[in-house]
Amino acid sequence: MLLALNDLIYHQSETPNNQMIRESFMDANWIVTVLLIVEIILIAPIKEELIFRGVLFNLFFSPNRIVLRTLLSASLFATVHATDTVFGFLLYAFSGIVFATVYSKTGKLQNTIALHVLNNIVGTLIILLF
Repeated sequence: MLLALNDLIYHQSETPNNQMIRESFMDANWIVTVLLIVEIILIAPIKEELIFRGVLFNLFFSPNRIVLRTLLSASLFATVHATDTVFGFLLYAFSGIVFATVYSKTGKLQNTIALHVLNNIVGTLIILLF
């Protein structure tokens, strides 16, 4: 829904981050393409979940301040994804909120990493196929 609003207001059907990824795939040979896919699908989710949920979520505020911890980690997650529209930011912030909620409910980074990997697989397939 947010992506549709982004398209309506800014005439962008994808976030600048996704545009950059699409352009990287278009300019790359097959070896670079495979490395990009591994980075996007496996390495980035592990790094990002370790940083945003493993460190930042636990670093600020007391454990009983779940909402603040969730919003802070989600906002920082959205910010580093280099979005230049409000709706792009909200898309990534929403993902960050979902990941933080899963982490706060389960206490296991493996769950957020798996969800993040799944999210990036779907996103990468959409970028590659459409």
